[in-house]
Amino acid sequence: MKQVVLLSALFFCFTQSKSQTNSTNEIDSLLEKKITINQFCLCKTTLSNLQSSYKDLKETAIEEMDFGKRCGSGGDSRYTNGKGYYTEQYPGIIFQKDPNEGYISKFRLTKQFVGKLPDGTPINLNNLLLKDLIKQYPEPLFKWSSRGCSDYWTYTNDTISFFLKIDVNKKPQYPLDEAYYLNRPVDAIDVFISCYSVFNKNNSIQLFAPDEPMYFLDDIRTNKSFLENSGLTQNEIALVRVFKDSNAIRLGGKDAKNGLIYIYTKEFARDAYWNYFKLKSEDYKNSITSLEIEKKVTYILNDKVLEDNYEGDLYSINDDNFIELKVISKEQLKKDYKVSNKSFGVVIKSKDKK
Repeated sequence: MKQVVLLSALFFCFTQSKSQTNSTNEIDSLLEKKITINQFCLCKTTLSNLQSSYKDLKETAIEEMDFGKRCGSGGDSRYTNGKGYYTEQYPGIIFQKDPNEGYISKFRLTKQFVGKLPDGTPINLNNLLLKDLIKQYPEPLFKWSSRGCSDYWTYTNDTISFFLKIDVNKKPQYPLDEAYYLNRPVDAIDVFISCYSVFNKNNSIQLFAPDEPMYFLDDIRTNKSFLENSGLTQNEIALVRVFKDSNAIRLGGKDAKNGLIYIYTKEFARDAYWNYFKLKSEDYKNSITSLEIEKKVTYILNDKVLEDNYEGDLYSINDDNFIELKVISKEQLKKDYKVSNKSFGVVIKSKDKK
């Protein structure tokens, strides 16, 4: 998506131009403690260090729990998304690299991890409940959040996140039932930092003004100035979600005190609902095998033929409101719905919006 590419390029060019001339490679001792697991410190450990020290180091795919299967493209610019490295000598730790440098900028701790968190708390992640940690990691220093397309609640601060699988049988999902999730298992832990920000403290710029809402474009945080100058037109937007007051803070934390605004482009929404429908229907998965073929589909949602500007409606379908989906042939599409210029029909039923 051109908007996401532009935003990623903005961060990439900025970090490249600054880090080449202003990096000090020094880390404050207090910060170092917050980003160290075992003897490994983020932004001090490099991929080449690991490769030379551990001959069994292997690359592995990794699920970014902040970005669920329905989130489409996008990710976190502080580390290389979806890819990490592991060694059998440190089970339960996956190392993820800074996207522009050789430094390790994130640890993913998995269910196999037995050891100490950065503050010294000993854990066995295989049987860890969030309530076991709440005294060491209290609110308001930590906040709850969850993207609309994610499968996890996140309990997080500036350097560590605890992920808890959303219980789809727990209704309603919102507002968050904190007492319930405190007794749920922690599925994974991320320890992370922006190595650029560590090495360029004196040359940082303020990307997000404190007096404006928190903006997300296709699930990547941006700012009002970027949106105004992006060239994004109304016709390219599928959906806008606006949250205010306590609802905004619940989802976005204290930075969302002036409101939280999610903007989704049609391209992003299309990619997301295509991936979601493939999970809900084998027939859809086997018939609509690419986004190019998806262009040949007519969608019928709750008996209404969708013709224009429907991407937001389809993106809004999730496990809370989805009922069923079936693929119909070109012949049946023409017979039942008088549509003759598409190759497939996809008939969807969902619950009415509340």
